[in-house]
Amino acid sequence: MKKINKNDIILLISLFTITCLIFIPFLTGHYATDTYNISNVGYENYAIKWSLKDGRIIMALIGLIANKINISIELYVFITLVIALLISNITVMTLNKIIKKYKQPTDIFQKIILISICYITIFNFMYLEDMYFVENIVMSLSILLYLKSADIIVERKKHYIIKSLILVSIGIISYQGTIGMYFSFIILFTILKNKNNIKPIVEDLIKSVIIALIPISLNFIMVKMIINTNNINGIRFRENIEILNNIITILVTLPDILQETCNLFPRNILLLYILILTLIILAYRLKNLKEKNNSIIYKYILITIIIILSSCTTYILTLTSFYTGRLRNALGALIGLIFIFIYTETSILQKKGILNLITMITLISFFLINIFNYESIMLQHKKVNKLEKQEVEDIEQYIKNYEESTGIKVTKIAKVPIYNNKDKVYFPNTKNKTSFTHDALKTSWAADGAINFYTKRNLENIIITNEQKNKYLETNNEELDYKCIEDILFINVYYF
Repeated sequence: MKKINKNDIILLISLFTITCLIFIPFLTGHYATDTYNISNVGYENYAIKWSLKDGRIIMALIGLIANKINISIELYVFITLVIALLISNITVMTLNKIIKKYKQPTDIFQKIILISICYITIFNFMYLEDMYFVENIVMSLSILLYLKSADIIVERKKHYIIKSLILVSIGIISYQGTIGMYFSFIILFTILKNKNNIKPIVEDLIKSVIIALIPISLNFIMVKMIINTNNINGIRFRENIEILNNIITILVTLPDILQETCNLFPRNILLLYILILTLIILAYRLKNLKEKNNSIIYKYILITIIIILSSCTTYILTLTSFYTGRLRNALGALIGLIFIFIYTETSILQKKGILNLITMITLISFFLINIFNYESIMLQHKKVNKLEKQEVEDIEQYIKNYEESTGIKVTKIAKVPIYNNKDKVYFPNTKNKTSFTHDALKTSWAADGAINFYTKRNLENIIITNEQKNKYLETNNEELDYKCIEDILFINVYYF
């Protein structure tokens, strides 16, 4: 048995401690819109009708365990986040070890540089959204599994195909949306290992696609069977998958995605850093024209293009959650992966000079912007939680006044869909319009959950007739998004 390295334990504890300090806003308690929904429908119901329906078997099992031990929703959120952060830091260290195979750091300063690069690769600006949901535990696990699988494919040791397939399969049933990271790791590792040998690079890419397609197809079939057997409405996968139209949508919207980064990073900053790193690599190549490594530009371009395209992988089958960061981890990891390429394929970060200084400033500034961005978004989310609670308190007072004046007890809630007004899903003056800042009371999936969570009323969610809907819309002349009619609380929810 391999001995546990004390230095690895110290590093893990250090990284985990730093990460916990960064995530204090979440660790001290927060409620995602999905958290309200889980609290409302119950762990078992959510595990079957949401997690299992989406093919996330491991998350379904976790939900069923939570139901069995009857854990509070607050503790459930806390425990899943802590475990996810621990897994994520193990992933950082695993990536660090893999990169050391291609280039060993020569001193403590180089070790710090490398671990910092690995940290921003995993804890990238898109990855923050993964930590927002209780599914963070399976999201983080899937990335660790994809990382190990990619390393195994490129290394090509005994039974590597079977080992890789097993890891990817577990990753798929954990969380399919992070599969783009798998292809991103593949292209980086195979280029780092095979250098200018095109044949094994192409072979690794083809193998990775085939290995991924097998569990993806099986998972898709399983989801269809679950939906049909249990008569569950499936929203992730439509009956008619329009792959060509999806690809066209991906390509047409890609420039906007690169600019806006799903509102999870300052606008155009990703493009700015890509430009800076491109210029750094070009400057290095011009400075070292006599070196044999004349393909560095081509390799850099290939890595960048494939990583960007990898961030769109899941949208080939479905455009669900199109403008969300949790499915675009590869794009968030792009800068970190480019830094890894620079670290291993050049001497920029090892030799002192103007290029080294510029690169170090670029790395440090990106690291700091990433952390400040994390804090900003998490604090915005915490503020939204407070506003949601205040909003429910106003509704509760309205219901009490209604019940006192009419003598009718409100026992039901009906969500009235309002289309083409997505700004209403956010509170006024919201800086980052993302999943973090959704007003739960304005969303179709969480409005009843949020109201029941804070009022403890356990209102029954019902589907109203067109006649009831029209009556509500005709009589609700107040500047409110809700109104009581008979024993029903009607509330507007906005689709986008």
